[in-house]
Amino acid sequence: MSKYWKIPGLIIFTLMIFIPCYPDASDFASWSADLTHPYFSAWHPGFSSRLTGTNPDTGQYGWSQYAVTGTTILEEINCLSVSCTNSTGQNYLFYIAQDTKGNIRYLKEGDTSFLDTLPIFFPANTSNNVSWTITYLMGQLRFQIISHNTYQKNTYKLGPYDNSLFMRHFWDEALMGQIVTAPRLGYVQYDGQDISTIQEAALCTLEGVVMDAWSHILLSDTPILLEGGAPRHATSGTDGFYRIIDIPQSIYSLTVQKAQYRDYKSDITTPLSTTLVFNIELIPLSGSISGTITDIQTGSPIAGANIQLDGDDATRIQTDAAGFYRFPNVRIGSHQVQTWSAIYKFAEKTADVTTDNETVINFQLEQLNGAIRGILKNSLSGVPVEGAIVQIDGLDATRVTTPVDGSFMLENVVPGYHDVQTWALGYFFLQIRVKVEPNQTLDMGNVHLVPSSSMLPEGTSFYFDDGAGGWNFKSFPGILGVPQSTSSNGHLGLSPGGNTNCFGYWESPFIAFTPGKTYRMRFTLTSNLENPQRVPNARLRINSGNNQIISLLAVDSRGDGESSPTTTPKTYDVIFTPPVSSSGDGFTISFDLVNIGTEDDPTAWIYLESVETEAVNITKAQ
Repeated sequence: MSKYWKIPGLIIFTLMIFIPCYPDASDFASWSADLTHPYFSAWHPGFSSRLTGTNPDTGQYGWSQYAVTGTTILEEINCLSVSCTNSTGQNYLFYIAQDTKGNIRYLKEGDTSFLDTLPIFFPANTSNNVSWTITYLMGQLRFQIISHNTYQKNTYKLGPYDNSLFMRHFWDEALMGQIVTAPRLGYVQYDGQDISTIQEAALCTLEGVVMDAWSHILLSDTPILLEGGAPRHATSGTDGFYRIIDIPQSIYSLTVQKAQYRDYKSDITTPLSTTLVFNIELIPLSGSISGTITDIQTGSPIAGANIQLDGDDATRIQTDAAGFYRFPNVRIGSHQVQTWSAIYKFAEKTADVTTDNETVINFQLEQLNGAIRGILKNSLSGVPVEGAIVQIDGLDATRVTTPVDGSFMLENVVPGYHDVQTWALGYFFLQIRVKVEPNQTLDMGNVHLVPSSSMLPEGTSFYFDDGAGGWNFKSFPGILGVPQSTSSNGHLGLSPGGNTNCFGYWESPFIAFTPGKTYRMRFTLTSNLENPQRVPNARLRINSGNNQIISLLAVDSRGDGESSPTTTPKTYDVIFTPPVSSSGDGFTISFDLVNIGTEDDPTAWIYLESVETEAVNITKAQ
């Protein structure tokens, strides 16, 4: 039997297994002699023990004494040196170190070196020594005796000791006793007797959860590395929980690396004999998304457009006055950028976000256009008008022709105000102003065209004794307020009806004229007020057959109201000469009420009593 098998009291020898290996310094790290690690908890500078006993077979008495002399470098390997003296007069040093795989190896004894074929003191793999097992708890290697989780009570009735290491003590191949090292408690016992000369501090447990710093979702399968001497490892479970045990009091560096997240590093100071709860929040790898949103037709920026990511309302923002938007801190990967506004169509694009980069996604949005529909009918018979032309704003590109049912549909109409214009053979031109909302189909209902055959003769006058005399009241509901109107009591009347923002008018049938001839239209107006300064504004208009104003007279109450009517009738003359080039479509007369932002009486009435038409020579005009 070799020399070191017979050294009395050398507690490790009955556990040694010789494993062929040919290591060099690369098999060991700088922490190979890390005395803070639990593997070395029974071996630290200043530790000394003297073991005594009697061989039960021979009755021979003997003793062995061990003293840790410190750390040294042996063949470039940091190791622990231990002095051994026994009752037979032997006196030598032996050296131990921990390799990178977690094995504690016996490097040298006296002059005998084992560097070529290192025996294992405590194995990190059960296949190296069947007398010992290893339990993996949260990534931390741990030794237990094979037959028990604890060291049972001994003859001194002490124990059991949880999570302890056991080493047998032999004298001339006879078992003399066992050494129990309790790294959590920081002491060493020999069959129940305390043989530690230095009491080490109890060890710490580090635990907590790993979570996403933004969503606070718990993260599983996350590796945690604790460095500061021999590295300690843990991996978070399905509930994000991790634990590292048996950590001596010291300052450590904790590192976490996980895909899709930024590397995490923090210094930790472990306390004495307690559990330190340390939760880890990982910041996702991220970039940013920005861009500009403009109108596809005009190129103008769209302010206040909604924009969000991946259909998530919580991410929604709006563009600024320049149409600009920006999402900072967007997780890396593919995202759907979505945008729309009250008057623009929804649009979506894919953005591929990379770490610390700005992804630019610009949009050109189409307006949410509307439509206008209606039915053209003869104003006298109510019969649909076939073959009529309908357009908006004088644009030929918008023009449609009515079928036999007189219906029309103007599509792709930009939101806003528009003039709907229509005419047909045998009918007078008609123009109506409308407002189209985004994505709205405006139904104008029945639109009546006046037959040209109904044109009144040249010089027609109106007195309203029998009602409206063919005049029609018109307004712009939805655009401006609608005034009150009346055609009773021998006049046509208009009143704001309490509305300070309204517009409406009475319009006559078409009246024939002779191009180049001069006409005088004499209007007689009254009101229900004695004070002319409070009478709402009125306008008197002459309109051509294509709805263009030929002549206009404004009647307002500015100043002392000298131009406004009162309860006493007042006359107003409008003189006009249709040019020789005029068409024969006739003209119409309009009586308007304009009450927009004035201080006039909003409840007053103004009346058109009569309109007299006369052909005159310009020199005779009065």
